[in-house]
Amino acid sequence: MLRFSVLCISFMLTFGELYSNSGGKTKSLLSSMGGCGGCHGSASSNTNISIVSKSGSFTIQPGAKAEFTAIVAHTSKPYAGINIGVKSSLTSNTNTGTLAVVPGQGLKLVQNDGELTHTSPKTMSSGKAEFSFTWTAPSQEGVYYLMATANAVNRNGGDSGDEWNFMTPIQITVAASTGVHEANQISSLSVFPNPVQEYSIFQFEVDLPSEASYSIINMMGQTVFSQKLGYVTSGVHSVNFLGLSSILSSGHYLISIQASGGRQSIPFIKQ
Repeated sequence: MLRFSVLCISFMLTFGELYSNSGGKTKSLLSSMGGCGGCHGSASSNTNISIVSKSGSFTIQPGAKAEFTAIVAHTSKPYAGINIGVKSSLTSNTNTGTLAVVPGQGLKLVQNDGELTHTSPKTMSSGKAEFSFTWTAPSQEGVYYLMATANAVNRNGGDSGDEWNFMTPIQITVAASTGVHEANQISSLSVFPNPVQEYSIFQFEVDLPSEASYSIINMMGQTVFSQKLGYVTSGVHSVNFLGLSSILSSGHYLISIQASGGRQSIPFIKQ
């Protein structure tokens, strides 16, 4: 009878742990904390995590709020979960600024940790799941690090077959505006129409003449096309998708513009 009771208790604890983790887990952002390895083995490059800024920039004024979208991609797993935080350094477990949920995105804020996690595994669509959220910058200027760990899962009731990974941390610069527009920055980036077609164009604006280039990145984080645009003058420039659209399969992508003073990226869809 004692042995039976111990087995029952063990089963209940294991079931409870699996159930609680399906509703989200925090404190998995640092490699020193083990990521999701305590329950899901080692990290796998088959799971890709990226985060894009709604404004296209990761430079924010003190106290300002910015909106981001985290994208978890996997070619075969049907569900995804995520843990998101902003740290004071690459090795610190101290969260900074204030993360907040966007309604309907399947995220919750764990107050004691100051981190975001999923409310339940989110269904993948076309090989990816998206989680939008906001971050309010601290009043102190400095460099901070946006981090995420995600798990692509099959929801078979256990952890076998699940694949998790760390996202490469993204540097966020919190700095007050000088009142003078910084030179060589990319002022804007847009794609029209989106979803793209053969006659679609993307436009970007640079403040001063500089060398420029662009890359097309798929949701697995792979660069599928890149091109140097050469020396461009200050102002607005347009590049069409003629010929480019035909080499892209249907799906979600990022277009990333690099000029001498900065980089901006925005998502687009190829149908």
